[in-house]
Amino acid sequence: MEQTAEETADFQTAVQAYVSLIEERARSPCQYPTGNKPRLFFHSEPIILLEDIITGLNVSERTIRRYRDAGKIEVYESIEGNIKFVLQRDLDSFLEQTFISSSHPEYRTLKRKPKAGSSTAKTTTKSPTKLNYGPDHRTAGIAGGPQ
Repeated sequence: MEQTAEETADFQTAVQAYVSLIEERARSPCQYPTGNKPRLFFHSEPIILLEDIITGLNVSERTIRRYRDAGKIEVYESIEGNIKFVLQRDLDSFLEQTFISSSHPEYRTLKRKPKAGSSTAKTTTKSPTKLNYGPDHRTAGIAGGPQ
């Protein structure tokens, strides 16, 4: 079945319009959002939903809670419901403190893992309580305490 000249012209016009639209979007991507979420603000500060951070960093919500409890990141939670978000500046600060660029001069030093069996970390252990064994060595009491 052959197309008429009018149908061919309509198809070519549609293709040209589509290509023009793609080129225009490529020149100025911010003006033509394609499925992007709207920008949200809290006191004129951009916010990021916690689920977007969890997805983007590929971590669990529990991990983010540990960071929050350690004071590394501030998370805002709704009083009712389950909406959680982080301010953009707080996320930026968290990323700067927690991550290092591979082009950083001290990258290799900071990323070097300790060898197996060597302990470079300072350990703190309580000294064991001294026990005063009885004459049959089966009963024990605290040194200086009643036997």
